[in-house]
Amino acid sequence: MKKTTFLTGLLLCALCFTACSDDDGIDLFPEGTASLRMMNEDNGRTLLGNSDVYITREGNFASDASPLFDMGQCRGIGDIRLPDFVNMAPAVAVEPGHGYVVCNADYVRQFPSGTYAIAEYSDVYRVYVDTWIRDKEDNITGANVRFLLGKPANGMPAWDSTAGTIYFVQRADRIEPVRIDLPESDIEVEYLDGADEWLTHSVQGRTLTVTMPDFYISGSDWAEYSLRVRSGHVYTQIKVAAEYCEE
Repeated sequence: MKKTTFLTGLLLCALCFTACSDDDGIDLFPEGTASLRMMNEDNGRTLLGNSDVYITREGNFASDASPLFDMGQCRGIGDIRLPDFVNMAPAVAVEPGHGYVVCNADYVRQFPSGTYAIAEYSDVYRVYVDTWIRDKEDNITGANVRFLLGKPANGMPAWDSTAGTIYFVQRADRIEPVRIDLPESDIEVEYLDGADEWLTHSVQGRTLTVTMPDFYISGSDWAEYSLRVRSGHVYTQIKVAAEYCEE
């Protein structure tokens, strides 16, 4: 018997976002975290990594190209949660002990429910401010920061991957659906290119089940359909196949 179950979330990734918590097991500064003396625009205008983010003379992070999010007090990079992407700001105040997220607005979309989410393949900066940098006169000239460039979440199916195959088992006259485990129970599906004409789905907890109630593939024993899937504030685009099999 053929059956495909797409399992995700089995691999731990140092670049994934986690919610702020009191869990002492959190890796606050994962491997790859960089330290930076980030001088403000009057004292060298140090840029954050490969972004255009800098510190203004007024003490703000600012960018002409990337939205900025102040995620509030956190203990380190690993303690910075993913934003809801509702209020994307071009500038936010620099505060020691705060965590920040910097992303590319082109990869953020609003779903029919009104929820915003970012593509799973997009690059996202997480930034933690350690301390101010001051000159001999005690004027603030910049900030000591730590930052990490990574993906927005772990446990989402890779973009444009085939999540599984719906089988019609002819001898048993049975349809076997595709089940996809996702990071969060807040799940939303958009069918692409008319896939909603053939497919339906249901959600139970963090599991998305996709099936074909009236199994029919025109002129072939195999077909493929595209879906956009959101889990929390991250989304991906996947394919689901459908196929006849004898057993």
